[in-house]
Amino acid sequence: MTEIPEHLLKRSKERRSAIGGGDAPAEESAPSTEVEATPETAPVAPAAAAAAVPEPAPVPEPMRPEVAAALSRRKIPYWALPVLAALPLWAYVYQATLEPAPSGELTPVEAGGEIYVSSACAGCHGATGGGSASVPALDGVLETWPDFRDHMMWVRIGNAGWFASSGDEVYGATDTPSNGGSMPAHPSLTDQQLAEVVLYERVTIGGMEESGEEYDALLAIAEGTSTFADAGLGELSAAAGIPEDDLAGG
Repeated sequence: MTEIPEHLLKRSKERRSAIGGGDAPAEESAPSTEVEATPETAPVAPAAAAAAVPEPAPVPEPMRPEVAAALSRRKIPYWALPVLAALPLWAYVYQATLEPAPSGELTPVEAGGEIYVSSACAGCHGATGGGSASVPALDGVLETWPDFRDHMMWVRIGNAGWFASSGDEVYGATDTPSNGGSMPAHPSLTDQQLAEVVLYERVTIGGMEESGEEYDALLAIAEGTSTFADAGLGELSAAAGIPEDDLAGG
C-alpha cells in the first residue's frame, strides 16, 4: 500500500467541508490511507519478472566426427548414376568378348543340307523332300534304300547308271518303277560330300535315329575317317551288278 501525503489529506477535508456545510466526521472524512496501486506503481511480481527475461538458446551438442566427415564428403553427381547402373552390363559384354568365338563349322547333317540345295536335289524333291507328281518324296527313303550303301550308289550314278548295270528300270528294295523319271548322277561329289547328303536325307527327311551301326558308318565317311570303298557295295548294288570301281568317285 502507498501512504497519502498530509497536505493532500488536508485539502480533501476542506473540499468536503465546503460541499457538506461543515466538517465531516472524522470516521467519514478520514479516507483510507491505502490506495490501489496503479499499473505504473504496481510492484512487479517475481514470476512475471522471470517470464520477461528470455531464456538462453540451447547450446547444440558437438557433431560426431564420422557424421561431420560424411557431410563434408563429396557426393556422386547425378549424371554418374546411369553410368554406374550400366557397369554390370558392360562387364558382361566385355566378358563375352573374351570367350572364344564359335568355330562356325557345320555338323555333317547340316553340311549335307547345304549340299542337298547346291546339288539341285531340292529343285526336284522339294526343300523338305516332299516330292511332286513326277518325283518321289524322300520321307520313305529308308524303306526304298534300307542299306545306306545302296542309297549312296543311287545318288552317285543316278538311274541311268543303275539301270545300265541291272538291265531293268526298277530300283530300291521296293522295286519302284522309273516311270520315265530321271535321277541325275553326281560323280563330282567326294565320298565325304556324298555321305553328308545321304546322311541329311536319311536323318532329317527319312527320320533315321542319330545312333546305331549304320549311322556311325555314315558319320565316319562324312567326317573323312573312312571311305565309300571301305564300306563296300550294298546288297542291292551287288545284285544289280554295279561294278566296285563305281565306289571311287569325286
